[in-house]
Amino acid sequence: MRDRGLSPAARVLGAVLISDFLGKSCTSDIDEFAKALCVSARTTKRALNQLEQAGWLTIADPGKRGKPLHVVLIDRPLPTLGPSQP
Repeated sequence: MRDRGLSPAARVLGAVLISDFLGKSCTSDIDEFAKALCVSARTTKRALNQLEQAGWLTIADPGKRGKPLHVVLIDRPLPTLGPSQP
């Protein structure tokens, strides 16, 4: 959620994937992710691509629409926000 380089859809998708699949791989298709997020398949695909480019996950054999994706989350340290303000 703190990765400011990601779109809001990518942040939400990342949070959902972390809460449901951290430490595991998941297999789903773009349409299932889109339905869960209440966004279009196109927005979901962009969000997945952003997460992959940012190093949060890998997608093995993305395939075509309707074909399951094999998504593996990558455990990364959280970005620092800087010094705390009182």
